[in-house]
Amino acid sequence: MKSTWLRYLTLLSVVLILLGSTLACEIPGTTSGPSKPTITITAPTAGAEVQVGEEVNILSSASDTNGVMRVELYVDGLLYSTDRSPDQRGGVPVAMFQSWLAEDPGAHTLSVVAFNVDGLGSDPWAVTIRVVGDTPSPSFSPTTEGGPPPVATATYTVTATETVPPPPPTATLPPPTPTLNPDAPLIKYFRANGQDESYTAIPGEKVVLSWDWERVGAGHLDPGNVALACPTMPCTFDVIPEGTTTYTLRAVNSTATTKASVTIKIE
Repeated sequence: MKSTWLRYLTLLSVVLILLGSTLACEIPGTTSGPSKPTITITAPTAGAEVQVGEEVNILSSASDTNGVMRVELYVDGLLYSTDRSPDQRGGVPVAMFQSWLAEDPGAHTLSVVAFNVDGLGSDPWAVTIRVVGDTPSPSFSPTTEGGPPPVATATYTVTATETVPPPPPTATLPPPTPTLNPDAPLIKYFRANGQDESYTAIPGEKVVLSWDWERVGAGHLDPGNVALACPTMPCTFDVIPEGTTTYTLRAVNSTATTKASVTIKIE
């Protein structure tokens, strides 16, 4: 009889333990939902000034426990560009370099949003910068009051015995020497199957693009704005163009952008 009561008590204890586990699993708030990624802009800083026509490099850092898949850049609330993580499975974390051409003077707000592998977006991070430009010089016309007077011209008749001297030669000035940025990215070469400038391929042929560069924070390949990951030199990327295509390599850092191109001809 005593052993029977012991068996009942043991069975009752097991049932109570299982029931407690089930209730704990069903209590709201015991599990946490997916977390959002985070992102910050490290450059440019808020209040920075750039010149009209300057290419602005936006540097951001995004992170997520499951991996960041892409970063979207907005200018004044409008989507400007989308760049994917070099790691197709999602980067943890991701340092992203994006560029924007400053064309209109005034204040502009740049904001970035990161998306993780689940498609969940981060809270936007924004900075406001100012685009400044030179004021154009006023132009005068002959009818504008206060403008410069018209230039007087003299005419004369050339007779058959007169010899008109030829006009003096026009002086040709040498082109200005470009100012080199010692901190700009350096592309040593950019080739298609080992050839510079152009390569002739047959339809459906796989062509290997190869390059070597220095002082590069991020790279992109056009067409397609493909983000490039290049841990070691030389870098390679396989393409199968459907027709004659010019590929442009863009090397970006916080000071400038350098480009190089090669054309693959399909015959």
